[in-house]
Amino acid sequence: MSAIARKIGLSNDSSSVTKISAHARIDYILRFSKQAILVIDESIEQNTPISGQFLDGLPEQYNAAYISLSGQFNNIQIRCRIIEQLYSGELFDPEISLAVSVTNLAKKSQQAISIVLDNTQYLSLQILHELSQLASIAKKANLKINVVMFGSVQAGKTVAENKNLFDNKLTLLSAQTGQLLSTTSALFKKSRPTWYFIIHNKWLLGSIVLLLALTGMVIKLLQQDSFNFAQPLVTNQQEKISLTNALTEPQTTVISDSNDILHKEINYPAATEDIFSALVTSAPKKTIDVPTEIASPSDIISAINLTGTNEGLLAGESTQGFIIEQPIQDIKNQVASTKPITADNNYYLSKAGYAIQIAVFSDLDLPPTFLANLALIDFHIYQRLLNNKKVMVITSSIYDEISKAKSALANLPSTLKARQPWIKPVTVINNEISVFLDSQ
Repeated sequence: MSAIARKIGLSNDSSSVTKISAHARIDYILRFSKQAILVIDESIEQNTPISGQFLDGLPEQYNAAYISLSGQFNNIQIRCRIIEQLYSGELFDPEISLAVSVTNLAKKSQQAISIVLDNTQYLSLQILHELSQLASIAKKANLKINVVMFGSVQAGKTVAENKNLFDNKLTLLSAQTGQLLSTTSALFKKSRPTWYFIIHNKWLLGSIVLLLALTGMVIKLLQQDSFNFAQPLVTNQQEKISLTNALTEPQTTVISDSNDILHKEINYPAATEDIFSALVTSAPKKTIDVPTEIASPSDIISAINLTGTNEGLLAGESTQGFIIEQPIQDIKNQVASTKPITADNNYYLSKAGYAIQIAVFSDLDLPPTFLANLALIDFHIYQRLLNNKKVMVITSSIYDEISKAKSALANLPSTLKARQPWIKPVTVINNEISVFLDSQ
């Protein structure tokens, strides 16, 4: 038996394991248990031929979607590619789970569906869970939706690490033997080197060693005579002097005039209180004059966001070392948009076309910097439900043609482009508004 078989946990005795075709096992699972299937193969190059053979064996009446994944795909792109291959021209929301959108579209068409994914190791845990839920929901709703995925051992490790999410929803299958794999299989266990603990805890071990070294140093210093004030002081002439007697002896002060004409040495007996006061009083600290700078509006906005309570500052007062030349409220009014920040659902009703979705917020208490960028375009706001919570969606104005919407998307400010805006049909927006109004 090969090394792969040993990792899976199979016996080297060929009589103890009956090898069957992976395709036969896939067909059996899709007929009876009807769960999502993940075929595990250590050789990534072999996944493509296996998935191709599975697609060739599908009946003609099946509606199939095939995607070869890579690390550049995000969740929204994967949802869009699957639904566009299955239902071209249908409107859908890429932010909604595949378990919901594909099931709703399948109920309309009443057509058998097969979703085949290659290189599943690049699939995120979110999409992997959505596909498993899709197969489970289809089984309960008597819909024929097959989900078959092919990937490397890394995909199986992702399932094993989150096995509670995939109980009775996903079946792991070996591409070599066609046998079922458990999430506790040795194939999915992480091998740790002998020095794993030391490598991953080197900072902790270094702190312990440093603490022990400091402890030994302190103990050694405590044993020296310099920490024992009860012993008499010793001078260079090896004379023992008592600290109490030395402090009570008269002290000598030298006074000289400014012209160096008269030099006179006068002995004044110093009081004990003055000596102890000089010992315990620290030298005065020097103060450094920091030059003040005139603050720019961006610096003031940063100070407002940090402190949150600077409304009372007047012109000329200082904020974190800067001089404000005008009231903060005036600056905030300049940065904020002159357009009222309110939701207007009626703007989208009875309209057709396309709009650019810019951002989604739970409320309209928006950051000042975002408001300053938003004021550069004509925007509108509507309300919708997202995960059963009310949110505010900020969009551009409505364009009657998608080409105009694409041109406006390309001309958006770079700060707004960084939020990855996308074009959304107005019919979808009106559906979301209707759902929100029905929930109120």
